[in-house]
Amino acid sequence: MSVAAVGRLSRSASRAVAKAANGFHLLRIEGYSETEMVLPGQKISSQDFTVGDYSWRVDCYPNGRDTSTKSNALSVYLQLTDHTHRLLRARYKFSLLDRAGNAGFELPAETASFTSVSSMYHYRTSVLASVDEQGPGCGHEEFIGREELERRREDLIRDDRIVLRCEVGVTQIEGSCLAADELSDEEEDEQYDAPGYGYGPPRPRRLRRRTDDDEYVKWCLTEEPRRSRGYRQVRPRGFGHPNWY
Repeated sequence: MSVAAVGRLSRSASRAVAKAANGFHLLRIEGYSETEMVLPGQKISSQDFTVGDYSWRVDCYPNGRDTSTKSNALSVYLQLTDHTHRLLRARYKFSLLDRAGNAGFELPAETASFTSVSSMYHYRTSVLASVDEQGPGCGHEEFIGREELERRREDLIRDDRIVLRCEVGVTQIEGSCLAADELSDEEEDEQYDAPGYGYGPPRPRRLRRRTDDDEYVKWCLTEEPRRSRGYRQVRPRGFGHPNWY
C-alpha cells in the first residue's frame, strides 16, 4: 500500500430507484348465458399475464365465490401467481367493457397486499377450476349483479359474451452501483502502458487526480450513474470492464 493511501477512507455509493409499473389484462368470456349452470365457487380463469415482472391471473366466479349458496352477482378476483412466495402490495381495478371498448361498468381502484398462490393453484389443466382452488387473491365478492348485467345487456353483452378488464399497478425497486472508491476527471478510458497490449508501441499511462471527499459526495448527490461532468469511475489496471455492475 502506498503512503498516499494510508489513512484514506474507503468510499462507495449505490442507488435505488422506485418506479411505477402498470398494465392490464382482458378476459373475454363467450357463451355468457351458459355460465348460469356453473356451480357456486367455480371460477373461470384467465391465462397468466405479467405486470412489473410479476405473474398474475384473473378469476371470475359467474355465480359467486361462496360455495354455500348461489349468488346473484359475479365475483372477480386478482391472483398473484408469481413463485416468489412473498407479500406484494399492488393496485387493481376491475371493469366491464362496452361495445366501444370503454369501461361500461367499473368499481373504484383499490390497493391491497397479495400473497403468491401456491403451485397447486398455479398448474391446472382446465380453465374452469374446481371449488377447492380459490387461492388468496383480492377482489370483489359482488362485482356486478346478474340482474344489473341483464338490464344493461345492450351495452355490456355482445354476441353472448362479456369482456372483463383488470388493471394492475405495482412499484418496482431497482438498485445499482452509483460509484466505486475513486472517480477520474479524465474524459477518455484509461490508457494502458503494459507492453504488448493492443497494437503499436506501449502508451504512457495518464496520471489521474483523485477527487477529495467533498467532490465525491457532491458527484453522488447530483449525477446520474455512468455519466457526469467529465468524471468517471476508474478502471483497475489489467481489467477490461468498469468497476460497477
